[in-house]
Amino acid sequence: MKLTAVFCAALLLAFRTASAETPAPEPAKAADATQLEALAKKIDEQNAKIDALSQEILKLEQQISHIRPGVMVGESTPSPENPAAPAASPSHPAAGNTHIVARGETLTSIAKMYKVTVDELQKANHIEDGRKLQAGQTISIPTPAAPTPTPPG
Repeated sequence: MKLTAVFCAALLLAFRTASAETPAPEPAKAADATQLEALAKKIDEQNAKIDALSQEILKLEQQISHIRPGVMVGESTPSPENPAAPAASPSHPAAGNTHIVARGETLTSIAKMYKVTVDELQKANHIEDGRKLQAGQTISIPTPAAPTPTPPG
């Protein structure tokens, strides 16, 4: 019983000593808190700007979707829906020739444009890694397999 009383007294004394030695906040901690608040305010301002820009981008994408349905921002103009070869232009020559890669284009988008497969593009141009495609690069466009004509009538 005496041992328990001594233990409790020692514990009580240790608790009082620890609570009496609690340091007062230092001026450096107050300065750090002020700096953190200033940084948090700047972050909030930047987030508000990002949100506003995101809303503007969304509005622009919606406006563009009415002009060019089915095309996402950053994609190239899709090829016509008819089975004929795409119209020739400086950056998009007729199929069976070459294509100058525009910024943002991928093998997939180019393959869709010319109605060929990505595999056909890779084989025709000896491309092992499609991620290494670069803007300004000229690639050969293989002639797509001719569709079976349907008789009129």
